[in-house]
Amino acid sequence: MELEEFIKKHQVNKEKTKEFLPYLFELIEKHGFKKDSEVYSKANISRQSWSQIISGQVKPSLTTLIKIVFALQLENHECKYLLKKAGFTLASSSEYALIIRYFIETKNYDIYKLSDCLEEHGFEGIVD
Repeated sequence: MELEEFIKKHQVNKEKTKEFLPYLFELIEKHGFKKDSEVYSKANISRQSWSQIISGQVKPSLTTLIKIVFALQLENHECKYLLKKAGFTLASSSEYALIIRYFIETKNYDIYKLSDCLEEHGFEGIVD
């Protein structure tokens, strides 16, 4: 094994080491959002709630994070890291989580369809 390969293989993944807010801001920029209002509007989150989240005053709920994941159209690994940094996971033992993961893995980012599907399976929808 060459030195460069060894370093690349064993180097700490930068996604894993960032804190929640810096990682969220990185994802927002990476996915081409120029204004906060684009994100919170698409995520169906109030401006006030968004301000509290990005100022660090409030830890977002799992539902709010899922809305952000869908608004940003995150890849599975990006979603996993973002949720983990906020203290959440989408466990395979949970039907609720599996439904959400299915939508993400099939790149179906329609938050309203997800909400309907959750309700059809006996869970509370995530869109008001």
